[in-house]
Amino acid sequence: MSRPRVTSRLLALLAVLVPLAYYPLAAWLAVGVISSSTAEAAATRRAAAASTAEAKSSYAGKWLLEGITFGYYEGASLADADYDQAVAFATAAGRRVSLLGWSLAGLTAAFIAFATFARRGRARWRYAVRHATAASLVLFAVGVTATAVSLVAYRDVPVMGQVIFKYESKGIAEAIGRLFDSGNLVLGGLVLLFSIVIPLVKAGLLLAASTTSRAWHDTAVRGIHAFGKWSMADVFVIAVLLAIFALGSDETTDAHAGPGLFFFAGYCLLSITAAAALERAERRPPLPALLDWRIWRAADGNREQEAALVAVEGDLVRVLTRGGRRGRLRTAALSEADHVYLKARREAAAEPLFEPDD
Repeated sequence: MSRPRVTSRLLALLAVLVPLAYYPLAAWLAVGVISSSTAEAAATRRAAAASTAEAKSSYAGKWLLEGITFGYYEGASLADADYDQAVAFATAAGRRVSLLGWSLAGLTAAFIAFATFARRGRARWRYAVRHATAASLVLFAVGVTATAVSLVAYRDVPVMGQVIFKYESKGIAEAIGRLFDSGNLVLGGLVLLFSIVIPLVKAGLLLAASTTSRAWHDTAVRGIHAFGKWSMADVFVIAVLLAIFALGSDETTDAHAGPGLFFFAGYCLLSITAAAALERAERRPPLPALLDWRIWRAADGNREQEAALVAVEGDLVRVLTRGGRRGRLRTAALSEADHVYLKARREAAAEPLFEPDD
């Protein structure tokens, strides 16, 4: 067996096995990022609650009472231990988020690079579209559920030191739920539409367009073209979140970007990459100017299609449609008029077009 054929078969095998390994591992890492992000936000909220004005006033009373009782009352010590535990837990959860997040990002980047070169020809780009879209949905799930932005409002107060007035940590899905709960139905509906519904519809169309089914493919491609005006809505959501992040930091407010923001941005990049790969897959060379177009009809007269003759190979007729698609027809299934046309073309090809001068 020749080396090119062995390489081709190995790539075909890897094209099946690598996705089977990537998706379970990516899902496990995504769940880890989401759960660790939630745990970090909860621990940070607990530590922030111990730094409010009310908590510090209560702590001062506990500290005084503990001193008066010579340590018999341990309220202040327990409060210190609870605060230190919350800080340590938030720090550990933050490290897990960073480790799992970078692992998921690196794994996805390597998988997309593999998907781009695992196949050859036109199948290469459809394979890349399919898996870039599926991988983007993994990042999308993390982006909408993990913490996107954290805001801390604080001020230095004499005697008390730094006092936290408010701590908020929100993901996109949680923010949408809070908007609906507070009665902001219009705003919540718009955020839901632009950040969840439109990205999912676009991903569904890209997946349908990357299938081999002709009907699904053509319908999905038409849907993507009609959907083009909304294709940057998810990027708009990222721009709004970045604006909130940029405006949220000043002398008394500190804003932090969470993993949800970065993974939603990663989803946007993969979605744009998948759309570009689909456009590359749909790109066809221009049709020759001089082609003999005709309506080919089935022998039973129930079906017909316009196409140009490319070649006749035994009992197969190679044709080209006006859309640039190449196809084949079986001569046994063609009408009598098509058989007459093919016979005339064979006879014309057998005759010389001109008489040589030399």
